[in-house]
Formats: sequence, structure tokens, C-alpha cells
Amino acid sequence: MNDSKKNLSGKDCTGQDFSGQDLSGSDFSEADLTGARLENANLRQANFHRARLRQVQAQKADFTEAELIEVNLSEAVLAGAIFKSADLEGADLRKADLTGADLSGANLTGVYMSEAQLAGACLRESELIAADLRCADISSADLSGADLRYSDLTGSNLSGANLQNADLTGADLTAANLNGADLADADLSDANLSGADLSGAIHLTCSQIESACFDKQTTKLPNSIQLTWTSDTEYECC
Repeated sequence: MNDSKKNLSGKDCTGQDFSGQDLSGSDFSEADLTGARLENANLRQANFHRARLRQVQAQKADFTEAELIEVNLSEAVLAGAIFKSADLEGADLRKADLTGADLSGANLTGVYMSEAQLAGACLRESELIAADLRCADISSADLSGADLRYSDLTGSNLSGANLQNADLTGADLTAANLNGADLADADLSDANLSGADLSGAIHLTCSQIESACFDKQTTKLPNSIQLTWTSDTEYECC
């Protein structure tokens, strides 16, 4: 039995200091933790369903297997935090700092992460279906095996990202930076690559390009992909 469990469901915890505490399994559902401090806290399997954690300081906090459905973490500082197998479906992470965070295996379906900082983060095998990642910095992040179907990555920075075996079916990559990204075995079926920079992408194949939607004038392809246009809409790839 975990004696550290607390029931703070619906409570006003704005600005409180929980840094370094063992709060594993605690109930924070619908609580208001705006501006609270959670650095290095143990929050494994805690319940934050619909809680408000806007602008919290939670560097290196451990949210492993926590329930964070529809939580508000906008503008939160979460650098180095651990969200392994956590459920963040529908969460608001706009402008959050997740630099170097571990979100491997997390459920991020339908999350709002526009302008979030995810540089160097681990999102391996995470679910990001229909996620809003517009203008997010995802450079050098590990997205191998991630499910990014129908996600919005417009204007995002994916330079140097590992996208091996990622599913980008129907994703919007308009004006995204994929310079140096590893796209080995990534599924780009019906992905929108208009204005995207793939000039330095590695392991990109003709079959991947042919399955995607791109713009003749604005999509930048690597030198390894040579297109011969036979008309305004038809081409041969070699």
C-alpha cells in the first residue's frame, strides 16, 4: 500500500510546492495546480484527469502511466520529464517546454502541442493521431514507430528527427523542416508535403514520394530523388 497517495481531487493547489515529493497514485482530477512546482516529483500512476497545470514547473518529474486526459499543461516547463505510457489524450500542451522529455509509448491522440518545444524528446512508439503540432520544435526527437496519422505538423521543425517506421498517413507537413530527418520505412501515404524541406532527408525513397502529395514548385527534395516531369501533373521518379 502506498501511504504517499493523496486525494486532492477538485482542490485549489495553485502555486503550491510539491517538488521532490512522492505523490505516486495520488488523485489530482480536476484540481487547479496553476503555477505549482513539481520538479523531480514522483507522480507515477497519478490521476490528473481534466486538471489545470498551466505554467507548472515540472522538470524531471515522473508521470509514468499517469492519467492526464484533457489536462491543461499549456506553457508548462516539463524539460526532462518522464511520461512513459501516460495517457494524455486531448491534453493542452501549447507552448509547453518538453525538451528532452520521455514520452515513449504515451497516448497523445488529439493533443494540442502547437509551438511546443520537443527538441531531443523521445516519442518512440507514441500515439499522436490527429495531434496539433503546428510550428512545434521537434528537432532531433526520436519518433521511430510513432503513429502520426492525420496529425498537423504545418511549419514544424523536424530537422534531424528519427522518423523510422513512423506512420504519417494523411499528415499535414506543409512548410515543415525535415532536413536531416531519417524517414526509413516511414509511411507517407497521402501526407501533404507542400513547401516542405526534405532536401537533407535521409533514406527517403521514390515510392514514399509517390504515395505522398507534394508541390512541384515548393517541395524541396534530396538530390538522391530525381524527378522527370512529363507534364504539369505527371512525373517519373528515379
